[in-house]
Amino acid sequence: MNATTSVNPDIMPSVSSGTNGRLFVVTILTGSFLLFLVQPMIARMALPRLGGAPAVWNSAMLVYQGLLLAGYSYAHWLAKRPSRQQAICHLAMFALASLWLPLGLSNMMLPVNGSPIFWVPWLLLASIGPLFFVVSAQAPLMQRWYAIAGNTGNPYALYAASNLGSFGGLLAYPLIVEPLMPLRMQNMLWSGIYLLLFALVALSCRNIWFAQSEGIATPVTQEKSSESIGWKLRLYWIALAAVPSGLMLSTTSHLTTDLVAMPLIWVIPLSIYLLSFSVAFADNQRMADIIKTLAAPIVFCTGAMTFVLAGSSAAVAIAVSVVLLFTVSVALHGEMYRTRPAAEQLTGFYLTMSLGGVIGGFFCAIVAPLIFDWTWEHPLLIITAALLLPTTHGLERYIRQSIGDNAIGLISIGLILVAALFALLGGSLLNMSNDNVRYIIFAFAVILGILITRQRIAFTIVLTGMLLFNGGLTNLQITKDHSRMRSYFGTYSVTHASDGSYRQINHGTTMHRRL
Repeated sequence: MNATTSVNPDIMPSVSSGTNGRLFVVTILTGSFLLFLVQPMIARMALPRLGGAPAVWNSAMLVYQGLLLAGYSYAHWLAKRPSRQQAICHLAMFALASLWLPLGLSNMMLPVNGSPIFWVPWLLLASIGPLFFVVSAQAPLMQRWYAIAGNTGNPYALYAASNLGSFGGLLAYPLIVEPLMPLRMQNMLWSGIYLLLFALVALSCRNIWFAQSEGIATPVTQEKSSESIGWKLRLYWIALAAVPSGLMLSTTSHLTTDLVAMPLIWVIPLSIYLLSFSVAFADNQRMADIIKTLAAPIVFCTGAMTFVLAGSSAAVAIAVSVVLLFTVSVALHGEMYRTRPAAEQLTGFYLTMSLGGVIGGFFCAIVAPLIFDWTWEHPLLIITAALLLPTTHGLERYIRQSIGDNAIGLISIGLILVAALFALLGGSLLNMSNDNVRYIIFAFAVILGILITRQRIAFTIVLTGMLLFNGGLTNLQITKDHSRMRSYFGTYSVTHASDGSYRQINHGTTMHRRL
């Protein structure tokens, strides 16, 4: 199969319902549940030592993504070996990682004058690195073994199941585990599930071992090869994976730094991110297709509100951010699924996807706090997402059929001129309040955005203009005035009263005033 062509999901068989197929499904679900149960658990253990700043969670996510990349690299390397060697090697790795049980946080302490931006990842690596590494290999490896064991279903569908298990593990911690269990019992619970996963992996190893003996499985070296995947397609996958990964972290920073400081709010963006995979990689693509069709206008409307949400209620801010993240993630992950390669190149596909996730995480967790004075990575990722959105026929298709392309061009130019006129004249010359002028300009821009959704560069330029108009220029002026700074633990700005009666420092949404 050509690596750049997609397979119609309607003609692909579903995951096997036999005992053999169910074993791999249960193993993937258990591994994914365990993987995302440990993330909030280890963050809870580190809370007294590291604090609850959003950058701490972003650093933790970068470590998880890095370990996930290492696990996927290991799975990709292992998948090239004969099936019996795969079984022996993977069981040995599980046994070796069990030396880090029971789960716990390393006793490392931050050195004097040490930088937490680099020390926090080392602490987490030393605490859970081997365990997370071996468990993270389950999703791609079990999909590969599913095919080796003679199942005829679509192995990519198992990745949707994997993310449902991840979603369950992520929500189980704040809702059940953390409220009902002390930390010591949590450690024992995770260690017990790890041993259960070890047993399930051993049974899966037994299946591929005997599948080769019975002639069901074919040695990897004799498999029918696919056409090689070009570097352009790999770079495309990396970009499609990096933007949702980065947007998930930037949404966390944006919510907790600029909108609302709420415990465990980081669970929401991560949950949405995981659910997007379940939708995008499902056998039934109906929901994914609907979201991709509506993605451009949704991203335009929600993205353009990024800077003005600070004055909104927490519920509105969270809802808009969640809709934006989910839409972008489903659209871009769905595009990855559409361009996926044949099953024998599955592990390489997931390796490339994981690399993109690490790049997005590294940008938001390490690079952005060092070079930006505010969460500028968030609007930058929204603009990049607008460029990458797949071009589908949405509402603009019916408009084009009704009035024609030439008329759409004239209307677009007219809308730009009218919006520019309103922006320049403002409310004073038009006898209108500034808020009303803003609403009118926003309405013009939305109509224009719908008309040009298939012209990605023009669409992105209009979205960028709306971001600047809706508060972006004000934030750029603050950056230009050097009245704001950013550290590992948040953003800070200082303001003075015009009469000199007070000085105020703002730390996110918290204000400290000195009279």
